[in-house]
Amino acid sequence: MKFLKVGSRFLFVTVGIIVLTSFTIDATDTLRGSQSALSIFAGNALEEDCPEGMTLLDIAQGRLCVDLYENGVGVDCGIKNPSVALETKANIEMEGCVSVSEPNVSAWTQVTYHQAKTLCAKRDMRLPTSLEWYEAALGTPDDASCNIDGQLAAAGSYKQCVSSRGVYDSIGNVWEWVDAQVTDGLYENRTLPESGYVAEVDAAGVALSTNTSESDLYHKDYFWSDAVGTYAVIRGGFHGSAEDAGIYATHMKIAPSFSGSATGFRCVRSL
Repeated sequence: MKFLKVGSRFLFVTVGIIVLTSFTIDATDTLRGSQSALSIFAGNALEEDCPEGMTLLDIAQGRLCVDLYENGVGVDCGIKNPSVALETKANIEMEGCVSVSEPNVSAWTQVTYHQAKTLCAKRDMRLPTSLEWYEAALGTPDDASCNIDGQLAAAGSYKQCVSSRGVYDSIGNVWEWVDAQVTDGLYENRTLPESGYVAEVDAAGVALSTNTSESDLYHKDYFWSDAVGTYAVIRGGFHGSAEDAGIYATHMKIAPSFSGSATGFRCVRSL
């Protein structure tokens, strides 16, 4: 019994010393503008917690939070179902209007590339790069498990259309904007192949070569490009794409000012 009392007292005193020392170090470091190991650890631990509606993605390029769902219109937005990009613009200009990543909410369509970037920024986030989008989408079934031959559905309606990372609807439902640009057929300092069925891809799942015939290896996915002009990029296909939709389906001849009833977005946040 005496041993237990002594041991408990020792543990209590030790913990107290650690806490007091940490507090002293942290206070000293605060005065000189630096951070203690304890505060850095605590900060990192907090930063690694993704907000509700997002999941953690840990890839070679860094750690980030990714929206689980294609973004919908938030409850504080004036226009619940924008029918043109000007209505999306009106929503963006409302101070409390933000997009949301929630199940059973219809995707926010009629949104241009730059509007999608702005909507992500209003949540202190950004559009995913093409590589980040691809990494988040890996493992999504490329079949009728996803909404590729129907009408626009609410986020998460197709329960089996989920990636290995837990991200819903990467394939089908709506095309998704990614943060990328193509100028006169050049993308990330390389010349894109002509439009056609995907025959080979790079690390981000973007076509390196195409063919006039379908490739079962790449799920019969299709690739769009143009040698002249400046374009943005959408990925995954939409609810009417049928077999053209997929993780390798990439449209790289879409104007940044384009908006339509089958194009939406999701956001990410770097950690």
